[in-house]
Amino acid sequence: MDLATLSIVGLITIAVLSLWAFLKGRVELLKESLLCGILLAIADLVVELLGTSIGKWEYVESVLFLGDRVPLELVPIFFSLGMLISFVYQWLNESELDISLSLSLNTIILLGMSVYIFRSFNDQPVALVMISVPLGFWGLMQIEERRMKALSIMFASFVGVADYVIEVMIINSGGYGYSAGFRAETPLTYSMVIIAIFGVIEWGRKRRTSTS
Repeated sequence: MDLATLSIVGLITIAVLSLWAFLKGRVELLKESLLCGILLAIADLVVELLGTSIGKWEYVESVLFLGDRVPLELVPIFFSLGMLISFVYQWLNESELDISLSLSLNTIILLGMSVYIFRSFNDQPVALVMISVPLGFWGLMQIEERRMKALSIMFASFVGVADYVIEVMIINSGGYGYSAGFRAETPLTYSMVIIAIFGVIEWGRKRRTSTS
């Protein structure tokens, strides 16, 4: 499916959803979805313009290119995606589905590990963030106190920034290097691992409290 077809399908989908919301008197939902669509479309356009300008990726076909680099079709695609996400969130909020948070996070962690292992055995590029980010979320959910959540995030962010600066300095000095080049996901991984460790500590404390 090309970008033009995908954009048409997206626009038709949100047109149907918008008509449904209007007929049901869900004006606030319609406003929220429009805002989400606009924000996502703008955010993607900025990312696409920056990414294509520095050669991170490129597009070869489009009915019309924005800035001679970004396909015009991406704007309605992400606009419709933003609106659709808003509708899905509202339906989930109104549903009676009750899924364990631990099960959800463990599922994501296992999926990330599976993809990482599969790609490693097939000599394909891998990214630790597919494991570390879910672990970080899990760790954050173990910390119940709002103050400690905020402090944990700030400390992990500080470590991530510090690691980035230190690694750049050492790499520039010739101390060591990465075969695939230094990527920003490395300090992000460290930050997520720190939050995960904090979560393990909190989880252990809860276990001790419940058994005492």
